[in-house]
Amino acid sequence: MFKSQIFYEIAKIYERGENIMWFIKNMEKNKHNSKDAILISYDFQAGSYVDHWKNNASLFDQIADQYVTEIRNCGFSGGGGTILEAGVGEATTFINVIRKLGLLHGNCYGFDISWSRLKVANDFLNQNEVCGAQLFVGDLTSIPLCDNSIDIVYTSHTIEPNGGQEKPILEELYRVARNYLILFEPDYELAGYEARARMDKHGYVKNLQGVAVDLGYDVVKHKLLDICSNPLNPTSVMIIKKSDSLGRFEGSPFRCPNTKQALLNCGEVYFAPDSYLMYPVIQGLPCLLENQAILGCKYEPAR
Repeated sequence: MFKSQIFYEIAKIYERGENIMWFIKNMEKNKHNSKDAILISYDFQAGSYVDHWKNNASLFDQIADQYVTEIRNCGFSGGGGTILEAGVGEATTFINVIRKLGLLHGNCYGFDISWSRLKVANDFLNQNEVCGAQLFVGDLTSIPLCDNSIDIVYTSHTIEPNGGQEKPILEELYRVARNYLILFEPDYELAGYEARARMDKHGYVKNLQGVAVDLGYDVVKHKLLDICSNPLNPTSVMIIKKSDSLGRFEGSPFRCPNTKQALLNCGEVYFAPDSYLMYPVIQGLPCLLENQAILGCKYEPAR
């Protein structure tokens, strides 16, 4: 993470309407966006996506209709099934998916690397009477959830800025999914010349299907969607099917991102008793990044 003095300059860049991710990428002299660049950029933008949703509700509704159709075609009807939006952001996609699928809110999970975005998301969901979804801070390359713990895992332009990290991110998403992994992401290979040039400039992901096939995953569908929010950032759906033989996951899906051990929800913290690592819960949002762990050998969970 950068020294705190840089955040003043970044705040000024954001106020001028300039691109924070470009600024940091150029400062770091990286070809791709670093994790810090993504986190800082999205944290400063927190709230802007909800504003965009309010001004474009019809478009978001149409996009969600496409997502829900693909999810239902995978045999998911809601009920007691679990679903995760990885990189949930401000829940502007999540809210419509939950509503249209008629999901039990306690079976809905979403994480993001930015706490501020999740705070906005939580407020947004509550204001729209979608309560009980389990949001938490997490990292795409070290998701704090157990293997095969979520029935349907999906993304919505989540992997997008992580060019160069396609393989480790796909491996983590696949690990967590029990039945299907569904990616709604910009598609470099199916895009035109102008869109590809834009994706190159922004450091977006490439060749997700090729990476999935190389990993041995069963890609059962890959095509462009009819409706997207930006023609220069065309969205495709890629559906990856996992084994039908996996039994239903029981219990809490949360696990320590460092030790991979089960986490206990103790209200004020999530606690890994075998390693004494604690993860704080801030305004109801568990902070489950590897570097957010606190050693607490003397911590005693309330009984």
